Amino acid sequence: MEQRSLILRSVRYLESDRVVTFFSREEGVLTGFARGAAGMSNRFGASLEALTLSLIVGRSHLEGTLYRIHKSAILNPFSNIKSDLDRSYWAGMAVRFLMGLLPPALPEPLVFDNAVHYLESLSGAGASPALSWIRFATCSLDLLGYQIRADACSVCRVIPGRKTLCYYPMDGRVLCTACLGNSGEAEDGLRVTAEILRFLEKVGRRPETVEVDFSTVRQSVEFLDRILSCRVRGWKTVDALPISIV
Repeated sequence: MEQRSLILRSVRYLESDRVVTFFSREEGVLTGFARGAAGMSNRFGASLEALTLSLIVGRSHLEGTLYRIHKSAILNPFSNIKSDLDRSYWAGMAVRFLMGLLPPALPEPLVFDNAVHYLESLSGAGASPALSWIRFATCSLDLLGYQIRADACSVCRVIPGRKTLCYYPMDGRVLCTACLGNSGEAEDGLRVTAEILRFLEKVGRRPETVEVDFSTVRQSVEFLDRILSCRVRGWKTVDALPISIV
């Protein structure tokens, strides 16, 4: 079976083989075994390198065993990303996102398309890596059922204006200050301004219509880091990486 796949991780096994984790449009996140992929007579070439879009041919054998990769061919090597350390770090965030949030062997074709679009955007000479990341993360969270909304407080339904709100990343609730105080609920949500929530909601729905500035981008990246830190074990935030938000 041929599968369009993003290579997420590729690890050498023994002397000449590789264990490869890839995100297939048809079958979701799979882990496969490629015999001879690290040997002198490697017939796979660079098609199983991380951050490569490849066409993989293989099959699953017994349940619980690794997918067997028989052949693979490069569809897009994303060379511009791999030759730029800064963009490689931004691309790596998508890898951690996909491996941290997607269960194995569950097809998510729209998330796959969004991930490919993100890497294509990072490959563009004039693209802002930070804005591309915001679009990828927000759209992917939306597709996975974790929509970021800012239309009104979840309790009183009042549109929050410019106030600071409390956002609960595990269920998507948004509480205004008054309702948070009246609920008797522990303040374990994430503090965020209504402007940032509206910006992220707009990016997730119609990114081409969004006007941005550096401050909004920086705050949005930081807020997404806080959301993902709640959902992905060991999430490494942008400020922990040797990259800049420009």
